[in-house]
Amino acid sequence: MKLNTIKIHYLIKLIIFWILFFTFFRLLFVIYHHAKIPDGKHSNTVLAFLYGLRLDLSVACFAAIIPYILWTIQQFFKRRIIHKLNLFYNAFLIVLVSLLSIANIKIYGEWGTLLNARALHYLLYPKEAVASISIWALLLLLFSCFISSYWGIKVYQKYLTHFSYTFENIKLKIVLIIIFPILLIIGGRGGLQLAPINESTVYYSPLAINNHVATNNIWYLAHSILDANDTKNPFLFTDNESAKKITEQLFYTTNDKSEIVVTAVNKPNVIIIILESWTADIIKALDGENNVTPYFDELQKKSILFTQMYGSGYRTDQGLVSILSGFPAQPYNSIITTPSKTEKIPSINNTFSKQGYQSSFYYGGEIEFANMKSYLLNTHFQKIIDKKSFKATEFNSKWGAHDEFVLQKQLTDLASEKQPFFSVLLTLSTHEPFEVPMKTPFNKGQEEDQFRKAAYYTDHCLSTYFNEAKKQNWYANTLFILVADHGHHLPKNRDMNYPEAKRITALLTGGALNKKLHGKKIDKICNQNDWVATLLSQLNLPHNEFIWSKDVLNKSTKEFAYYSNENYLGWITPQQNIIYSLTSNKVEAIQPKTENVLNDSLLIQAKAYLQTLYQTYLDY
Repeated sequence: MKLNTIKIHYLIKLIIFWILFFTFFRLLFVIYHHAKIPDGKHSNTVLAFLYGLRLDLSVACFAAIIPYILWTIQQFFKRRIIHKLNLFYNAFLIVLVSLLSIANIKIYGEWGTLLNARALHYLLYPKEAVASISIWALLLLLFSCFISSYWGIKVYQKYLTHFSYTFENIKLKIVLIIIFPILLIIGGRGGLQLAPINESTVYYSPLAINNHVATNNIWYLAHSILDANDTKNPFLFTDNESAKKITEQLFYTTNDKSEIVVTAVNKPNVIIIILESWTADIIKALDGENNVTPYFDELQKKSILFTQMYGSGYRTDQGLVSILSGFPAQPYNSIITTPSKTEKIPSINNTFSKQGYQSSFYYGGEIEFANMKSYLLNTHFQKIIDKKSFKATEFNSKWGAHDEFVLQKQLTDLASEKQPFFSVLLTLSTHEPFEVPMKTPFNKGQEEDQFRKAAYYTDHCLSTYFNEAKKQNWYANTLFILVADHGHHLPKNRDMNYPEAKRITALLTGGALNKKLHGKKIDKICNQNDWVATLLSQLNLPHNEFIWSKDVLNKSTKEFAYYSNENYLGWITPQQNIIYSLTSNKVEAIQPKTENVLNDSLLIQAKAYLQTLYQTYLDY
């Protein structure tokens, strides 16, 4: 073998190419989200480029499997078509990685989590997915994808042109053909250690964003897709029987009666208004900002305000099931996307239907989005109203009808509805990109002000809505529940992995509300999924099937709240808040910070809760 034939092999150069390509997007990620990194911590973030190499290598090895097969064939049957197939394959991967990596950068800013299987499900509805961002942001993302794809392909063509090179030395050829798949397998699993590589391998920092920078987003996405299709419980902290007993104890009460009676009406009408993204941070009475929701601040004076209610998830589909079925959000999956499961899940609407209630659901957007329609039909809503019921002139440019038109549509229809009725309305104007048809005190271009503007608009719509509702003959017999679907990182740019971003707006009001309770505040820590048991208990209706919902107004009800996403399990109690990493399997933070000693019994409860919850999801 001549010395000049000893070159860096094509497959080795290909792996180096992919590692550099992933590094490029990691750099873009850091630049785009630099404001999320605390001052003085940027030097620590640089280490993410080093720690992330192992996952980058793993993905690069998997990406090189097809080129290896094609290269092997080329050694014996040298054909130009094989070279073209290889070029097409790698060009396709370059475009795909570019698209997913750019989308990952944008989604992380909104969700606080890397691109995952749930996000891909939303892409089945491109109009609604695109509606979450402004046209300029969309164009910028597409342009960034085009540029990165173009230069990626150009670099590949320039530096990886020796794919068709064949070795004349038959012994060397056979050795390489045998060795390369072994090396790809070792690289793909992350080494020769007992357990294959996972996200914990690249976690190195107490600062969450550093660990997210280090995590290869393609590897993370692929892992979440595999987990989404898994039928095994990934959260086995103890045996299922022990976890179930601990969880059941959390919901045990010594008294079946509520502490207060909210209404004297036998069968009141019930209206639930689910407020898109209404975090507690925009409500003055919840220690939030002033003058963002002035009408709500007045309304709460004639209502019961829940000051410590938390959303269990971070998307609308999770909040919808949590509020109407009393079923908390779970990591990796959203039960609403699986119709076979929503056919079995309990629903407060089914309970009301057995009592003769007429039911309806109002939404200004596309009802098929995230499988909402199948869920609503499976839970037997009689009337479902969506964007098809509104004029094009009543739409914003993205999601659908503005809140004012949806609220007015519900009022118009309820005027002729047979009582008692149960009606649910989901708002959308406080969803990105925050387009509203009126001037507000918040007119700056910053995203925080755009969010405040949208919330101010929806609050104005609620003012008009309630002023009109009070004139209706059914108002005196009606209870209204106003509750958010989830929290939001705006307007205070909260970390979505921490409890502060999960606290939501929650209020009970209406003509059927006991006037002696006007202005009352319930300070118990609870979840939005607790509405089902709380409401049904007040109406003396059975709620035993809602095993994940507790009566907040019962004196003996235990105080706790749960939340989760793909990265974290959160557990909120009067004693301590625990933020537990699901990737590194470690407690990442304890609140209050002055008490830096972990309460082990609380952590055991949190783990048991999640394990049992996910098993329930699998069993449906």
